[in-house]
Amino acid sequence: MNPLLAQFLAEAADLLTQVDEGLLQLERTPGDPELVNEVFRAAHTFKGSSGLFDFPELTKLTHAAEDLLDQVRGGALALDSGMTDDLLAAFDLIRGWLAHVTTHEALPATAGADAATLITRLRAPIGGEASGAAATEVAAAAPAQRDAAPVWLEDFDADWLAETATWLRTTSSSMRFVRYTPDSGCFFRAEDPLHLIRQLPALEKMGVVEPAEWPAPEEYDEYACLLAFVVATRAGAGEIAYLFRYVSDQIEVVDLDGDTLHRYVNGEPAEAAAPVPAAARETPGEGTAEDPELVADARAILTAALRCLAINPTGEAHLLSIAHAITSAAHALGDPVEITEPEVVTLTATATRLLGDTPPPDEATAPPPAAPAVPVAETPVDRGRADDPGGQVGSKILKVDQEKVDHLMELVGELNVAKNGLTFLAQSAEEEFGNRALARRIKDQYSGMHRIAEELQAAVMDIRMLPLSVAFSRFPRLVRDLSRRLGKNIELVMEGEDTMADKDVIEALADPLVHLMRNSLDHGVETADERLATGKPPTAKITLAAVADGDAVIVEISDDGRGVDPERVKRKAYEKGLITEDELESMSDADAVDLVFRPGFSTAEQLSDLSGRGVGMDAVRASVEKLGGSVTMRSQFGSGTSTRLRLPLSMAVTQVMVVSVAGQRFGIPVDLVVETVRVPADEMSRVLHQDVVVLRGEVVPVVDLARALEMPWTPDEGKDRAILIVSLNGQRVGLLVEQFHREVDVILKPMEGLLAYADEFSGTALLGDGLVLLVLNMKEVLGLAARVG
Repeated sequence: MNPLLAQFLAEAADLLTQVDEGLLQLERTPGDPELVNEVFRAAHTFKGSSGLFDFPELTKLTHAAEDLLDQVRGGALALDSGMTDDLLAAFDLIRGWLAHVTTHEALPATAGADAATLITRLRAPIGGEASGAAATEVAAAAPAQRDAAPVWLEDFDADWLAETATWLRTTSSSMRFVRYTPDSGCFFRAEDPLHLIRQLPALEKMGVVEPAEWPAPEEYDEYACLLAFVVATRAGAGEIAYLFRYVSDQIEVVDLDGDTLHRYVNGEPAEAAAPVPAAARETPGEGTAEDPELVADARAILTAALRCLAINPTGEAHLLSIAHAITSAAHALGDPVEITEPEVVTLTATATRLLGDTPPPDEATAPPPAAPAVPVAETPVDRGRADDPGGQVGSKILKVDQEKVDHLMELVGELNVAKNGLTFLAQSAEEEFGNRALARRIKDQYSGMHRIAEELQAAVMDIRMLPLSVAFSRFPRLVRDLSRRLGKNIELVMEGEDTMADKDVIEALADPLVHLMRNSLDHGVETADERLATGKPPTAKITLAAVADGDAVIVEISDDGRGVDPERVKRKAYEKGLITEDELESMSDADAVDLVFRPGFSTAEQLSDLSGRGVGMDAVRASVEKLGGSVTMRSQFGSGTSTRLRLPLSMAVTQVMVVSVAGQRFGIPVDLVVETVRVPADEMSRVLHQDVVVLRGEVVPVVDLARALEMPWTPDEGKDRAILIVSLNGQRVGLLVEQFHREVDVILKPMEGLLAYADEFSGTALLGDGLVLLVLNMKEVLGLAARVG
C-alpha cells in the first residue's frame, strides 16, 4: 500500500472519531461554538487529506457535510437531531468505505449511488448546492461583462485567442477566463491545484504560468507552489464559484465577449493586472506572526517538515530543502533562525521548538493524534545540542505497527522458552554427568537471563497496554442511536476509561460489552412513562465503569432500570426445561438471576433484532471465560441490574500450573487453581455415582482427569491421591491427577489445524525442555467429565 495512503487511513480513524464524539456532545450542549469549531475542523482536515487521493465520491460527500457544518458554525443554521442523524450517517458510510479501501485501495463500486442520497439530504437544510455560503460566493464571484481584457490574457496562446475572438463575434455568446494563483503553501493544506483546475467543466483552454524569475538553486523550495494557471471555459458562474469556493481569494474571473477579445487581439490596451490576492502573494517569511493565516501556513510547513524527516531523513539535497522550508516558516512566525548544518537532529529540534512556541491558529493544521488501536511507546528524547540548555524537546510518540509489537512478543516468548531450558540443562549436568560445579554456573547464568527476560517481557507488555477508552468509545453513539429507536431517555455515564489493559483483551472485550449494553437498553431500562409511573426520573442512567484490580481488570455495566424478576426467570427456565421442579422450588434469587446466562434462555415476549432470541447472554459468558475471565450479575427487582466482568490484564502471557496424568503433562490456568492436596485413598468417598472428598467440612466433587480426557490410567491402590482444587463459576471441583509440577509463564498459542475443533484445550505452549504443553479449557473438560460420568 502507498505509505501516504496508509498514513491517511490511520489518521482518518481519529478524525472520524472526533467528528462522532463532537456531534454527540453537541446534542447535549447545542450551540457550543468551540464544539462546532472542533467538529468542523476535523471534517475540514479529513476533507483536505482525502483530496490527495483519487476518491471523488469521498471528497464530494465530505464537502457536503463540511458545507452544512460551516452554516452551523456561522450561525445560519441550528443543528437539530435530523441534521445530526444525516451527518452521522454520512461519516458512517465513509468509515465503511475506508474499510474497503484498506483491503482494495479503492472505493466500492456503489460509492457514487450510496453517496448521492446523503449528499441531497445534507444540502437540503442549506437550500441545495448553490445556497448558504456557496450562494454568497456565487454572487460575489459572478463575473461582470468587461469592456477591456485583463493583462494576464497574454498567458494564452495568441493564435488561439484570435480564432476564439473571430468565432465569438459571430455569436452573442461570451467566454469566461479564469486566473488561479494558488497559495505557495497550498500543498501543506492537502490542496492539489492541478487536480482542482482540471475539474472545471466545459474546459476550452488551459495554460500554466511560470514565475517571472525562478529562485536560485540554493534557495529553491520544492515544497512551495510557484505556478499559476489560466483557463478559458464555458462553465457557468455558479459552477466556477462552487468549485473554487475554498480558495475564492486566489482566483480572478472575467467574462469577455467577441468584440472585447477582438480589440485585445488587435493591440488595444488591456486593463492593469488585478492585484494578486494576499494569500497567494505572501510567502513564509514575509509576514508577521500576528496574521492567523500565516501562522496556520507556517505550522503546516513545520508539521510537514517533521513528517518528511521521520519518513526519509537522508540525502543532502533533501535536508537542504527541508531546512529552507523551516527557516521560511520561522521568519513567518517572527522568529528568524539560521541553520548552518542541515542535520536531522538539528532540523527536528528547530521545527519542534517552533511548533511548541507557536499559539494554535483558528484553523487546525497540526496532525491528528495517533490511532488508539496502534500501541505507542513514549520515550523522552533530547534532540538539542549538548551546549544548548533550551534544546530539550520532551517526549516523542513513536507509532508502531501492531504486527511488529506482536512479533516482538513472540520473540520474548521464545526467549523465555530458551531461558527455561537452562534449568533442564543444569539438572542434566548434575545428574547425568555428575558435574555440580557446572550445574551451579548454569544456574547462575539462568538467574541473570531470568531477570533480563522478565524486564523485557514487562517492557513489551507495557507497550501493548491501551486504555479501555478504546473499547468504550463506541458506546455513546450506540446508546444514542438505540435509545432514539426504542423511544427511551437514557444518560450514559462512563468511568475509569483510563484503566489500562492488553490490546488483545480490549479487542476481545468489544463484543461482550455490546451484548450487555444492548440487553440493558432493551430489557433493563424502562420508557419514560413507565419510570414516571414508578416514581423514577424519566431519564434512565446506564453506567459503564472500569477499574484495575491487581493483575485483573473489572468492567461493570449497571442501570437503574426495572431489574430482574427472579420468580419470572425461574418460571421461564422451568417452562423451557432448563431447571427441574425441585430447583424451581428451592433456587435462591441469586441463582435465579444467574439463569439468564443459560443457553437458550430469554424472558422476552416478542422477538426483535436487538434481543429476545435466547442468544447473547450465554455468548457473553462463553466469550469472557474463553479470555480467562468471569461474569457475575447482581439485580434487585425494580431498582436495576449490574453485570460485572473480571478479565486478566493480559492474554499474551499466561501463568499455568503444570500437572501430569497418564504420563502426559497438561497446563491449567493458575487463576482457576485454589490449592493442591494429597488425600489418602481410603478418605475418598462416592455420592450418587460421583467421587467426592471432604476438605475442612466441605464436600468437594472429584473428577478423574484421565477418564474425562479418555486416557488410560489407573491410580495405585495404596498411594495418596493428588487432587488439584479449582474454582469455576464459584463452584469448587477437584481434579484427580498423577503428579503436580511447577507453575510456569507461557506464551499461549491458539489451537490450529486438525486440533482447532478440540474445545477441551484452550491452546498450546512450548516448555523449556522442548515439550509442547496442552493448556486445558476447564469449562469444557468438566462438561466432558459430566458426559463421560
